[in-house]
Amino acid sequence: MRFFLCGLLAASVFSAISSVATANDIEILPSATAGASSPPEVYLAGEITDDTVAQLASLIPSRGLAGSIVYLDSAGGDPQAGMRLGELIRGSSMNTAIGKPGKTSGRPSPGKCMSACVLTYAGGKFRFIDPASQLGIHRFYRRTAQSTDLDVAQVLSAAITAYLIKMGVVPALFERMVQVGRGQMELLSHSDAARLNLVNNGVLPAEWGIEGKQGQVYLMGRQQTWNGTGKLIMSCAPNQRVRFSALYDAGDNNGFITRNATNYTLRINKQFLPIASLQGKPSVSGDYVLASFTPNDSMLWAISGGEQLGFGFHTKDSNTFYGFLVDATGEQDLVRSWIKHCTDR
Repeated sequence: MRFFLCGLLAASVFSAISSVATANDIEILPSATAGASSPPEVYLAGEITDDTVAQLASLIPSRGLAGSIVYLDSAGGDPQAGMRLGELIRGSSMNTAIGKPGKTSGRPSPGKCMSACVLTYAGGKFRFIDPASQLGIHRFYRRTAQSTDLDVAQVLSAAITAYLIKMGVVPALFERMVQVGRGQMELLSHSDAARLNLVNNGVLPAEWGIEGKQGQVYLMGRQQTWNGTGKLIMSCAPNQRVRFSALYDAGDNNGFITRNATNYTLRINKQFLPIASLQGKPSVSGDYVLASFTPNDSMLWAISGGEQLGFGFHTKDSNTFYGFLVDATGEQDLVRSWIKHCTDR
């Protein structure tokens, strides 16, 4: 059963939009990123259909597209195909952006992603957008009315909502879709798209919590970004101190960091606070570079009120810096309470 650009509440009337997308087209270009292992850039334009899903599914293994960015420029298509395409993108560790091939590799021109394309866009783990590109939402519709429309609407409404939640998008996006007037398209502002977590521009929400492992309890903050994952672990140390451990998954740069880092900093918001000494040299622990130290009282004070907390690995080259920040906005009470727990024992 085929649907186009629809809007669905259980009791909504199917409405139509006059624009019809063109046939899909997938173009693969070499990556502009240095390194032979960098995956190609994928540009997908035109109507999103089941054929689009099948075409990309066959290209991913044959052209080594896993991990690529998929640039979308589409007026939409079948919402169910849009979700299937998004699932394929997520399952292949691909990311999404909006655009079309530019004059040079790595510099796409702005594009438009409308209707079912937005569902595909949500499939990217990291979802990028430049200021000139557009996201468009509206009600979905079917061209001809049938007696089973209400049942189908309820099923598809639930499917879209569940899909958005699975992809990490606030389900209120679907409510915005069905509120768009009949026969209209709403351009979603980039700020609204970010609030709905449709656009994340390479940064996933931070996670904070008290955890335990092998009999030890600690406070951990974690944030995954396009450039790697950073984790902070604060555990209680002897003499009423706090042990601060930084773990950074820098991918292929892990070994380089452990070999070449000579100085280290505690990052608080935009500040870099020098660390006098670490508890041993940084080492690779699983997928992470691990470094630990004991903050002094002034550092603990800064940590307790920081909106962003992180760590920096610095080489002899002043222009080379590796590190991360974890968003702690709204978590300051938790951080302060944990520090107090360790220092008042």
